[in-house]
Amino acid sequence: MKAFVLFTLLSVFSHHSAANTFYFVGTTFPSVLEKNEQGQIEGLGADIAGEICLRLGCQIKIDILPFKRALKMVELGKADAFIGPYKSAIREQYMVYSEAAFYQDPLVFYVKNSNEFQWHNNLETLKELSIGLTRGWNYGDDFERYKSQLEISEVGTVEASFLQLIHDRVDIIVTHPRAAQPVIKQLSLANQVKQLQPPLIVNKGYFGFSKKRNLNEFITLFDKELNNMIANGEVKKMSEKYGLAFP
Repeated sequence: MKAFVLFTLLSVFSHHSAANTFYFVGTTFPSVLEKNEQGQIEGLGADIAGEICLRLGCQIKIDILPFKRALKMVELGKADAFIGPYKSAIREQYMVYSEAAFYQDPLVFYVKNSNEFQWHNNLETLKELSIGLTRGWNYGDDFERYKSQLEISEVGTVEASFLQLIHDRVDIIVTHPRAAQPVIKQLSLANQVKQLQPPLIVNKGYFGFSKKRNLNEFITLFDKELNNMIANGEVKKMSEKYGLAFP
């Protein structure tokens, strides 16, 4: 019965979607979604979405936008899907997440080499520090609940966060190594900063579909193809190309 329902959905969808173009948005997530030197969009999320749409016989358009603008477009139904968001209770109010995650990110602290602070998973110890965050990111429910008790400085990019750290505007910053490594290399900070362990949280990245759009059939078929690609090892192989951790 399930196979028959999926076959029926696929038949109706394929007939309907020949001229359909699904609009995916996201922000620059190194290795997940970004532009290469030639200005072409690439990354694991773009590759997976493109391959699934190819298999479903539909077209895909992808735009890279400022983070909050991309989220707002999905919330308002001006875009069909967001590539790579973490789950949060607020986003679940306006997004339907893919059944499976396709990458994972440990969020870790960075400090200057001269800073002797040690992190032992105790949020109370952060009260002594000024903390740099990237605006719009989700740092986990525990941290979000505790955030009002901390001295926080939010900036728009990971690069700006590291600049705050280097110029002593904050004591510590939170980001993931995937985004941090290109910035550390670009700013020549390898001998000036260090990463602390353990991670604050390990987030998983999904595809998030707008609840404002009529996407039930598409989401069902997209999930089926994504699950198949995970089961047969395609996503793991694609992840290795970008050096990402498959959840």
